[in-house]
Amino acid sequence: MTPVPFERLLGLPHLTVIAVSGQDAKTFLQGQLSYDVERLSPARIELASCNSAQGRVQAVIWLLERSEGVFLLVPSSMTDLLLTRLRKYVLRAKVRIEAAADRYQIGGAIGASLDVAPRTHQEIDGRSWIQWPGETPRVLCLADTSYPLPTTTEFSADWRRVDIASALPQVYPETHEAFVAQMLNLDVLGGISFDKGCYTGQEIIARTHYRGTIKRRMFRFRASADVPTPGTRVVANDQHAGEVVDAVPTPEGCELLAVITLAHINDALALDVIERPALERLPLPYQL
Repeated sequence: MTPVPFERLLGLPHLTVIAVSGQDAKTFLQGQLSYDVERLSPARIELASCNSAQGRVQAVIWLLERSEGVFLLVPSSMTDLLLTRLRKYVLRAKVRIEAAADRYQIGGAIGASLDVAPRTHQEIDGRSWIQWPGETPRVLCLADTSYPLPTTTEFSADWRRVDIASALPQVYPETHEAFVAQMLNLDVLGGISFDKGCYTGQEIIARTHYRGTIKRRMFRFRASADVPTPGTRVVANDQHAGEVVDAVPTPEGCELLAVITLAHINDALALDVIERPALERLPLPYQL
């Protein structure tokens, strides 16, 4: 794997890192996350959710194993919520959980490739290079804070735009505990293990899976409208039909992900704001 020249990398300050270290790090995370952390390896990043006891998603996390521990890649706005949630369950575990933004930063390049499979990770000279998943080739770099990573608002929006086009879900403070993991398609994306032992929220998530009671799913849309905040309601003929997961601006308005009640997916949908802009459904890049 050949790292991307740093001139092509720009900072992604909307993402940050939480470091989980200590001899019980993976055992602790195994009891808290939906992914089977025992299968995590330094060769690949994995997707997971952290959930409440009622099975509601509190955070969507990309897991990265490095020489010094397991790193959790999350939106910067989720740092405090996730730190508080994880630390509550430490008890006697020999584990350290800390925000690492003072030591590490995240950058990326869109349209770049390391000529490896998506989600492949390699640590080189203390920096992580990842072939980020999605519809457009991207490389993500985790580096120390001395590494030059210029930032622009436009680049972060472009990165998120590819995430949304790739139907990769995320949770923000506005949607904390708003969804069950399957509503965000995390089962389809490999973010849920149904074979591992117990973890917080497992009972509800497993029951939803085995009883076939998934009544809401995440879909892609576009609208001629201002960007809605996460959690904005979606309606079908004045009936509540779902909520916005994530959204970014486009020249024509916005593109977004929204969790929609399946009974309404073929109805005329609109954002529940003053103008009631209509939603046009776009194809998902994977099968539900």
